[in-house]
Amino acid sequence: MNAQGTSGQNFTGSPFSSYGLGEWAGSNFLQANTSMNTHSGYYSYSLCNPATLGSVRFTTLDLSGGYKEGLVTSGSQQQSFTGGGLNYLSLAFPVWKYLKKNVIGYDSAKKMKRFKYVPYGAASSLVLKPLTTVGYSYFLDNDKGALPTRTSYRGSGGIDVFQWNLGFRLANKLNIGYGLGYVFGSLKENSLFSIPDSLSLGVVEDAKVNVIRGVQQQFGLLANFKLDSTYHKIGLSYEMYTGLSGTQSRLIRNLEVSGGYTSIMDTIYSNDGLKQDFTMPTAIGVGYSFQFRRLFSLNFDLRKQVWGNVNSFFDKTKHKDRMDYGVSLVLNPVDEKSPNERKMKMPIRLSYVYSTTQNIYNYSGAEHQVIEQRMSVGFGLPFVQRYYDNSVITNMVNVNIQYLTRGFKASGMPSEQYLVLGLGLQLGDIWFAKRKYD
Repeated sequence: MNAQGTSGQNFTGSPFSSYGLGEWAGSNFLQANTSMNTHSGYYSYSLCNPATLGSVRFTTLDLSGGYKEGLVTSGSQQQSFTGGGLNYLSLAFPVWKYLKKNVIGYDSAKKMKRFKYVPYGAASSLVLKPLTTVGYSYFLDNDKGALPTRTSYRGSGGIDVFQWNLGFRLANKLNIGYGLGYVFGSLKENSLFSIPDSLSLGVVEDAKVNVIRGVQQQFGLLANFKLDSTYHKIGLSYEMYTGLSGTQSRLIRNLEVSGGYTSIMDTIYSNDGLKQDFTMPTAIGVGYSFQFRRLFSLNFDLRKQVWGNVNSFFDKTKHKDRMDYGVSLVLNPVDEKSPNERKMKMPIRLSYVYSTTQNIYNYSGAEHQVIEQRMSVGFGLPFVQRYYDNSVITNMVNVNIQYLTRGFKASGMPSEQYLVLGLGLQLGDIWFAKRKYD
């Protein structure tokens, strides 16, 4: 395989994104990092488990963008990539709160009942984020025939989702959540077949555009409990897709190249609007979080994406189930200021993810599953402000640097390396609450 350089404002320049639905984006809040099933706070939650939304106490606008540089290597050939874009956009807001008053005893000295207040609450959110991204440009040469030929491949696009989520908090012990999303996007692919030494013989172009529409649903649970000075969370999430359809437009034509100009010789095939149903992978995730006071948290996550049931009319490649294993350490993990703190401490986040992806690459007569590794370090810069009613509101700038590798266990095969800079902004409800005047 030979490669040619590409750059632009997109999310990826990976040849592996030509497989299936593209490169899986796996977007999650910078605050949540790899804690896909357990991260929950007064201002932030996980995009993978809607139950974590139940812990949100304040209206919060959260957005993030990313800048990405990478290098794809195949043999002696290299392809560079520079790009980026919006990672996610979210608006979360509390919609209900209630304090249940339970009698726990009687104070005979004061001649009055003793009560315990048990909190309940709910929050909702609107989220826009990418699900998959496509971006590749490469060519394959074949010099075994009478005339050497070249086939060039180029692709772009991706699939996005607009979500509505709802999470409930039940007595600070159990959260439940549900998410409903509208899936939309387009996948574009273009191939050119040519004879480099004889362009006058013509060039065959095959262009496809697949327009995607459908529905995503997410279900989540989060259990919380405290033992002495430690806090524990166990999260479970499930993701599924229904009502998916793709409309494909395809055009095959013969082009003539002469004197630097290209003209259409003949249209071989044209079909506009072929609509068919297809499926996307379901996913199940489980996570555990251990937190010691407000000092640090240690988080473990496992997520399985089931590709065995995926049936797509525009993708005939073979896939395997994807597995993601994540671990993270967060110093100062709580995202709200403690009343006894003079200054809120800066959260510092370290994480590692090992993934056996869904993509399979045939090399030397054997199948190889693509391996992905992500190592991240990040931090948050808090800006605490006191509001008109003496309440304390936290805003935060989040920064994350990630080193990503993608390739195979066997040597001599294509590999990728990326450096990703993520910058996020979390704005608390001081930006949204209506002021009161005496």
